[in-house]
Amino acid sequence: MQESLLYIQRIRALYHTRAFSKSDLLIADYILENPACVASSTASSLAGATGTSPATVVRFCRKLGFSGLADMKMSMMFNYVDNGNAIMDLKQGDSVGEIKHKVINFTKVVLDQLNETLEEEALAQAAKMIAGANQVVIIGEGGSGTICRVAYDVFLKLAIPCQFVSDAFFHAMVISMMEKDDVLLIIANSGRPINSVQNAQQAKENGLKTIGIVGPANSPLAKYLDIEIRTSLFNSDYFSDLSAARTCELTTISILHSIIALACEDEQLERGRKIAQSMERKRLPIK
Repeated sequence: MQESLLYIQRIRALYHTRAFSKSDLLIADYILENPACVASSTASSLAGATGTSPATVVRFCRKLGFSGLADMKMSMMFNYVDNGNAIMDLKQGDSVGEIKHKVINFTKVVLDQLNETLEEEALAQAAKMIAGANQVVIIGEGGSGTICRVAYDVFLKLAIPCQFVSDAFFHAMVISMMEKDDVLLIIANSGRPINSVQNAQQAKENGLKTIGIVGPANSPLAKYLDIEIRTSLFNSDYFSDLSAARTCELTTISILHSIIALACEDEQLERGRKIAQSMERKRLPIK
């Protein structure tokens, strides 16, 4: 079984979210049934085949992370073919070397899409809010919870007061004790975990500032967020969508770290250096 083209991956990932309208679903169904149609279609012909409008087709392409239908067509060549090898063509019988090559290329595609998806304004606002917070409380669960732990480590090294809470019951307790100048950072790739949505709702009711790092647009979590940083969603039979999600979340945290670090005053940077030095005492010297 061959893996699908990049735009098919994106359609599958967003299909069961609230990102697609009824018209979008008509287009999605048509493309999923006729994957090769994109190569020869125009916005008008695709609109005619799906009973929608050319403008709807363009908006649909943009929801997938492309600038339009032409850009989506280009992705067939740029993202699907690499030096004559189909990088999304992972199939049974591939050698270990072929699998290594294709998985690494898939990761490159993931990062390329992340580069297109991340909104610079959202990143800038989030970095400013985190840097100016009295305290940052970082919460998440499942796979995203592992990135919460990394975020805690990263921001603490910038001398930003923060804590990472992993237990769902402790989430509610900590949120109830947060002050107005505190920031709640939620990492939830699907944007749909019940605990995460409830936590964000509680935070908003308490007048707290909220930031979310999520995969899709229009997730249930989104309406309770002051700042929504959207990454990407992937759905694949052979490539690890979990690894893709963690890659996107980790890279986003790294970007926020760099934005904040470059804006830090000397005094804060010095505090960060002292934190790093204290951690070195917990490591054996290199011989």
